[in-house]
Amino acid sequence: MLKLYTIFGLVIMINKKMRIIKFLLIKLFRIKGNAHDISLGFTLGFLVNFIPSFGIGPLISTAGAKLFKGNPLAGFIGGVSLIWLFPFLFYLNVIVGETLFPYGVFPSAHGMPHFSEGIGTGLHVGAAFLLGMVVNILLFGLIVYFVMYTMVQKYRLDFLSLIKKWDVKK
Repeated sequence: MLKLYTIFGLVIMINKKMRIIKFLLIKLFRIKGNAHDISLGFTLGFLVNFIPSFGIGPLISTAGAKLFKGNPLAGFIGGVSLIWLFPFLFYLNVIVGETLFPYGVFPSAHGMPHFSEGIGTGLHVGAAFLLGMVVNILLFGLIVYFVMYTMVQKYRLDFLSLIKKWDVKK
């Protein structure tokens, strides 16, 4: 019986998330403005999810989009709609950083106490994270911008009609 309630709760949660995604996509593709501003705003909003923002990511997304002359609403939507990806993107930063800056590149100093090795490891992981974050922001920024630009420029009405046909139950 407990299993049935768990499955039922999961279905309700998925339907609720699908309704939110549908709402955000409709809002995104209905934004008045040129494709560049919308794409830039959405991309900047999305890229905030690569950075640990400690809960103020949507605010940073909106302000960043406005600061760089993108659409602030698109920035907010880009930040909020993909906020659930943060754990994966955080891990991706570490993986990319470790690939480009592997541990053991610099030899450890001999004769240092064990405590210093722990600090050195922590500094290495932090440097690898920052390097991975910069590389991921540049790479994903270009990809997301051009995909969004194409979608908004050429297929905005097609996507709106497709999204409106989604049958999401309440």
